[in-house]
Amino acid sequence: MKFADGAEPGAVMAAAVAGDRESYRDGAAFDFAAQSTGATLVDLSAAAIQTESNVGRFGVERIGGTESSRTQPLDALIERLNADPRVEYAQKNYLMQPFQSSDLINDIIGGRKPPNDPYLEFQWHLKRHGDSLTADSAPGAVNFPAAWEKHTPQRNVVVAVIDTGQLYDHDDVNSALLLPGYDFVSDPFVGNDGDGRDADATDVGDASGIDDCFPGSQASDSSWHGSHVSGIAGLASTDNDLGIASPVPSGIAFVPIRALGRCGGYTTDLVDAVLWAAGFEVPGAPPNQNPALVINASFGGPSAGCDPAFRDALAQLKAKGAVLVAAAGNETDDSQYYSPSGCTDAFTVAASDMMGALAPYSNFGDKVDILAPGGDVSQDLNGDDYADGILSIVADGYSFYNGTSMAAPLVSAAIALALTHNPGWSVDDAMRRLTSSAMARSGTQCAEPCGAGLMDVSGLLDY
Repeated sequence: MKFADGAEPGAVMAAAVAGDRESYRDGAAFDFAAQSTGATLVDLSAAAIQTESNVGRFGVERIGGTESSRTQPLDALIERLNADPRVEYAQKNYLMQPFQSSDLINDIIGGRKPPNDPYLEFQWHLKRHGDSLTADSAPGAVNFPAAWEKHTPQRNVVVAVIDTGQLYDHDDVNSALLLPGYDFVSDPFVGNDGDGRDADATDVGDASGIDDCFPGSQASDSSWHGSHVSGIAGLASTDNDLGIASPVPSGIAFVPIRALGRCGGYTTDLVDAVLWAAGFEVPGAPPNQNPALVINASFGGPSAGCDPAFRDALAQLKAKGAVLVAAAGNETDDSQYYSPSGCTDAFTVAASDMMGALAPYSNFGDKVDILAPGGDVSQDLNGDDYADGILSIVADGYSFYNGTSMAAPLVSAAIALALTHNPGWSVDDAMRRLTSSAMARSGTQCAEPCGAGLMDVSGLLDY
């Protein structure tokens, strides 16, 4: 929550909990932790009168799931706090999720074949846009080869990927592009690495067991989501006779930031990660010496709109000239009801399939800025015996995933590509160019609003 200037946090909280003595103890202390946005994380553990929880280890709130009646006292407390003139806003510390569908994953592990980047043939999203499916084109491809022919890097651009962390030892990761990152996961259970925040952004896995995340939650294997996303954005090595190719030939570097882990990631950790990525000071974390202009956010969760904490953070990013590229979400729903994709200052990306149509899982709506390839693993339209997902890096190999999580890093890559080519452009210039050059979609291709259209990088470098 964020207190108004001059407000005394203890007094505000004491007055708020006084309205519900069945749920909160009289005279209990509150634990306050300053956040990078100027907000304060308030721990109610000492004040709450709780019986054994029936909503899982994360207590009163699981974003995206059915809320227990035990959340009602907290909901009422937040309502009282938001009515207090000494409070700018109060909200729950949600647990958000990566936006990646894992209904089907095809692994391609081992086995090298010539020429360089042998799996480029499976990266249909990087091919030439065409009216039909051929060996070098697809209706859903976005013309990266045309941009590569024009690309002349004239400055280095830093891209931050906020996700589950990075696999540093994968053979196809271009380690020369990696800058120091940070682990913002504060909860050791979520972190799955035995500690809290530290300077090690390694992805140790986000596997979970039955009931780990909430009652009835299923066991899941580690997704290696962060490395899959960073590989799509450009961290994969190119011309190394191995694996996949990068959409950005040169001129970029990456700051890996870990803020998601087992069961997801908390709003407070994610917001701190966003601000640190852009170079803002975050209490308890060392300064980021390599502020990013482009910050990829392939995560989010249902919300009544843009969460106030994200709204504050993104306003600061905008003022500094950076952008958060946000995945719209995978719920076939209006993205305005999700955060951070529903925030005005986010650059929100919906996902398309191999034919260039809005993917069946993708969120949509007026908050979406652009459409980009996210794939559809339920199809094999080109008949290559692999699902039509987006191929990228995971532990021990490569996998096809689909989701708006996969679409967002392609847009991050495109914005970075434009910025490296034209040192006079701002982030806003690159985004305007990207939307103005997008390929319009018909009502059949996008039955719901999907932004300016399918991105087309072929004209992105023309000016």
